[in-house]
Amino acid sequence: MRLPISDFQKGNGFGKKMNELKWMYASINREDFQEKIAFAEKLLEKYGAEYVIDFEERAFWTLKDDTHAYENIQKRIYKLGEEFIRVDWVYFTQKPFIVLEFADKIDGPYEDADPFPYDLADDEFEYEIRFSLGLETE
Repeated sequence: MRLPISDFQKGNGFGKKMNELKWMYASINREDFQEKIAFAEKLLEKYGAEYVIDFEERAFWTLKDDTHAYENIQKRIYKLGEEFIRVDWVYFTQKPFIVLEFADKIDGPYEDADPFPYDLADDEFEYEIRFSLGLETE
């Protein structure tokens, strides 16, 4: 089961044609980045989150030259206690960051926790996930 893509997510909110986002980091392997997203999801499960559903969305990005691009992405939604959680990311200039998103309802709205670099060592990465979940970090 998948949640539907809204009209805005389809691109109808911008009123003009956009190009699909191209991977913008020459020195960063996209597969390594995607493996860190999968690692974050495994950590969610480790700390008790249960997989609920896949969610497809079209994300929109403003590029350096003030043009816009879209990215078709798939996320997994988890539930921990009464909160729904998704692993998301932000493309900063130097490198992408990971961020957990939280909501009271499966369809949101989702609020971001603090983003952190995707390329942290595994123990530091796990610390950031625990911190975002509000778990004891000592």
